[in-house]
Amino acid sequence: MDFYFNNLNSEQVMVFGLMWNILPIIGAILVHLAFSAAVFNDANRLQREHGSLAFVNSWLWSLAVLVGGIFVALAYWVIHHSTIAKH
Repeated sequence: MDFYFNNLNSEQVMVFGLMWNILPIIGAILVHLAFSAAVFNDANRLQREHGSLAFVNSWLWSLAVLVGGIFVALAYWVIHHSTIAKH
């Protein structure tokens, strides 16, 4: 079995390396977008049902999750949905 790795030129190797370096970044962006959308929908629902949210409104929670990622989404969940949250 010959995989012809020796026949790749340096530009092809660089493109393959760049592709594998960009994939985790694209994945992280997708995760941030998905969590941000989920928090926005949940925060809007909570705001309709309970009248207010802790600290800020739904779009600011969504923006914070978009920038901060999973850790801010975890903070949102702890504040609004965990057993330590007052209902």
